[in-house]
Amino acid sequence: MSDPWGPPEDDEFGPRKRREPRRGAAANPAEPGAPGPAAEVPSTSTQPTSPPRATLPNTPAPLTPAASGAAPAAAPASAGTLDAAATPPSPARAARGDDATAAAPARPKLRLDDLVIRASSHTPFFGVYLATHAIPDALCMCHASVGCKVKTQHHLVEHDGVADAHNRMRYSQFIDEDLISGSTHQLEEEIVAFQARRQSQVVVIDSSTPISLQAQPMAHVCARLEQKTGVHVVAVDARNYDADLWEGYDATIATLLDRQTWPPLAETAADEVAILGLPFDRYEPDQQGTVAELRRLAHNLGLQAKAIWLAGEPYATLQQVVRARHMVLLPWAQGRTERALRAAGRHPIRAGLPLGLEGTDRWLRGVAAAIDATADKPSGNGAAPPPRFGERAERLIKHERGRCKELYALAHRRLSGRGFALFGDAPRVAGVAALLMEVGMVPVCLGTCHFSLGGRAAVEAMLRAHHGRTLPDGVHWLQDPTPHELRALADDRAALFDVHGQLQPPPPGAPLPPLCRAEVAIGTTLDRDQLAAARLPFVEFGYPSERAHFLFPAPWLGSNGALRLLERVLVALEGVR
Repeated sequence: MSDPWGPPEDDEFGPRKRREPRRGAAANPAEPGAPGPAAEVPSTSTQPTSPPRATLPNTPAPLTPAASGAAPAAAPASAGTLDAAATPPSPARAARGDDATAAAPARPKLRLDDLVIRASSHTPFFGVYLATHAIPDALCMCHASVGCKVKTQHHLVEHDGVADAHNRMRYSQFIDEDLISGSTHQLEEEIVAFQARRQSQVVVIDSSTPISLQAQPMAHVCARLEQKTGVHVVAVDARNYDADLWEGYDATIATLLDRQTWPPLAETAADEVAILGLPFDRYEPDQQGTVAELRRLAHNLGLQAKAIWLAGEPYATLQQVVRARHMVLLPWAQGRTERALRAAGRHPIRAGLPLGLEGTDRWLRGVAAAIDATADKPSGNGAAPPPRFGERAERLIKHERGRCKELYALAHRRLSGRGFALFGDAPRVAGVAALLMEVGMVPVCLGTCHFSLGGRAAVEAMLRAHHGRTLPDGVHWLQDPTPHELRALADDRAALFDVHGQLQPPPPGAPLPPLCRAEVAIGTTLDRDQLAAARLPFVEFGYPSERAHFLFPAPWLGSNGALRLLERVLVALEGVR
């Protein structure tokens, strides 16, 4: 970070002038009628007060503190004592019914591990940046000083081997004086200059924690910048101190949707569907293939999916969302995005993941049933039209199962009875676990991260509702684990290797470590690094995957995605023989 009081530096725009100290009035005085401080953004799991939403059959109800079995908060601890059991969860976690805290045994005192950086420590600040990265003609203006936040970009730089993850972002480089005076002069200068250079079609302002705590109104700043640049400029209000990566991703989608001009529902296309919440994190063929697979499924249902949020496609393509009559929400967009769509007069459909045979079947049936239920009634006797999309869904399901039958049989012969360990966010853990169980594999260890999407209770609910599966007894669970907990899990298995590298049984009377029952592990690069001592074949999946890259379409959703994931597990296991 440059010294604001040192010699001026040059950058790509030429010599940089030292900013003159601002004394007296702020550079941007409040205009008449300017709004007051922004209100706190509600948690993504807060239930909307709007009419009941169109929901897929058997969709699990959102978790609440009562439903998750959370006990009432204990009395405050005595002064000078950090008592985790007596400290109520944050408002956001309480509203979510976060089972990672509610179901965990009470700890008498706060531990050092409770403060350690873990996989879920990616904040909404990075989630906004990740969402902006998925729009190729967007500019992400980080309203922050350059510092340790740059380190989180390293994961995305290594994860995405096609698109540079740093050339469409800029830091406003505010200093203490900016924070005190509330001036946005430097921010506006940077946006105008960099937008002109990049020819960006949309600008997303991503605020760091000090800025979000300041609650400075940004509406007038965005309006001025739109006049200067001629493109949409939005500021995403995401609480970096009480949320995680995927809440920032969801907030970005919702904020951009709020900026669209929505026609009346009657003027939209009845055969168009928008799919929102796809976690598009790189421009490699795995994500491109997933986008193509979602469009293939929609097309075979008789629907056009022109706008998929997000899909690595230009902002103009995303703006076609306003033409679609039907809105399908994946689990990563069922908070603020849902509320934004309802405010626009739309009726979003909550869906699980089309992953695995049963998961894809239920996704197709659920989407088709929800669309048929909201179809316009014909004039005349007022009877509902025949279930047009439902019939197509059944024909498509029959075709997909017939196409995959022999390949699933091959996977079942090779994988049945073999144990697996799986780590990731709750929707992916539920989907991949269901897929592997379909071919006879046995879950022995499951770990969830990114608490906004839920923990064990959320995974079990998704398995039942979206995949028709229940977990066997004896599964070892880790919820929002620390690096130390993951390393300890690996060390327990590593301790049983002999000098020849052969895994031996534990001493008489000693329990069998959980990972000793697994033959393969699946998770992100972060999980792989922490579990290295376990010497398990590993399949990188999710964000970040810094060592797994693709040169040919490799989807992870839909029927084709299921086959591709099974192939990766087969290759990982057969490679150790």
